[in-house]
Amino acid sequence: MIEKDIINATHSKILQKIVTLRSNADVSQVELADAIGISESGYFKVEKGKTKLDLERLLIILLKLKISPKDFFKDIELNF
Repeated sequence: MIEKDIINATHSKILQKIVTLRSNADVSQVELADAIGISESGYFKVEKGKTKLDLERLLIILLKLKISPKDFFKDIELNF
């Protein structure tokens, strides 16, 4: 697997984990969109991978979902 494929696969896992955690925490897309300062449709594009998620926004999302970065990333690995 080439590096770009590894990164894309990991990116997809991260986005799916955000969706799952958001759903489990009963937090809406609107709430997270407001927290990171974008529209609901903009946030939808983030979850779908159409818009890249930057580190600052990821940290705000994790704060809103009440999960530490350490706990969030504990089962996400880059497989080289």
